[in-house]
Amino acid sequence: MDLRRGFFALAFLCVLIASVGVAPFQRPVSYSQLMPLAYWQKEFQIIEGKDRGRVVPFVLQRDPADDKSWSLTFGDYARARLRRAADGSMIMDRLDLITAKNYIVYDPPLALFPGEHASALSPVRQTNYKMYSAESGKLKRAGIATHEIKRVLPWQFTTPAGVMDGYYMEIEHGMELEYHSHLQMTLGLGCRLDEGPIYGSSYYKLKKLGVFTETKTAIAALAKPS
Repeated sequence: MDLRRGFFALAFLCVLIASVGVAPFQRPVSYSQLMPLAYWQKEFQIIEGKDRGRVVPFVLQRDPADDKSWSLTFGDYARARLRRAADGSMIMDRLDLITAKNYIVYDPPLALFPGEHASALSPVRQTNYKMYSAESGKLKRAGIATHEIKRVLPWQFTTPAGVMDGYYMEIEHGMELEYHSHLQMTLGLGCRLDEGPIYGSSYYKLKKLGVFTETKTAIAALAKPS
């Protein structure tokens, strides 16, 4: 249960699939415009999934313990520690799974978004991860994580706050688990330029023991204009 809740929260944070039509490109954009590291506080409503209807705060702010790091928190589900690398990419070195009472450390840090223009898709990134119990500090599992941006498109999103133009990013995120098991997530992130996320979805497939498969879908979107 803690594994399902933990990676479900990861899906919400790493990329919170749009449902309307594609809009024409207007100008080149960068990943830093789509996911700026600047303070914002929003409310998102879960519109599909276990907690459907729930409204939760979604906040990005500087880490008070390290002014070079940023803390991205989605309600009481999860909190990610982010920063800019020397090449301009956005990296994550720690993910706290609050409800599940676990945390994940990525070593080296996982590159979520490259520093290039969003028209330049990123190659498959790979790193090591370790998951620990937040209560005891005990190592619970470890393995390899992969991360790839598949496409970036201008898009129109339907949210509880209204219909909004933005950009849609499709991301594949995988995690190797113990006992020949594997988690594969297809993540969709809807962003507005210089404003960050307004819409997101996740579809995950957990393959256990190389045989059994479990799937789940979740969608969250901006609850009201920010």
